[in-house]
Amino acid sequence: MSNELKILLVDDDKIMLFLHEMFLKKSGVLFDTVLCYNGQEALDYLDDYESEQTTFLVLLDINMPVLNGWEFLEAVQERHYLERLVIVMVSSATEETERSKALTFKRVIEYQQKPLNVGLCKKLLDAGELKEFFQDLPFD
Repeated sequence: MSNELKILLVDDDKIMLFLHEMFLKKSGVLFDTVLCYNGQEALDYLDDYESEQTTFLVLLDINMPVLNGWEFLEAVQERHYLERLVIVMVSSATEETERSKALTFKRVIEYQQKPLNVGLCKKLLDAGELKEFFQDLPFD
């Protein structure tokens, strides 16, 4: 089992990255956060990451240049670290078909509208796949 958590924020919108990082911190999430501006940057980071002891919470946008969210999801299905990913799609798309499609991918646990907020971040912390990392955090 993994004993370390890293958060990958994957979005081509720098303002959204800043907001999501701020909301995570306000939620009590002070884990190492890596910012990636497209799916290829995230994929390269994960491919090059050495430790087998790390779980990655990936907050993934859909519409990005170079490699979009769907292409990223397709690419990680064959990667050796797939079981250590916990993916939350964060998109401005409101269509139910987008949400349904996202949830068909292995390791996608949630689909949220942009932008996230403190309440949504706290809800993520309660997800079964992530609970072990957050059980000692002092929530009000």
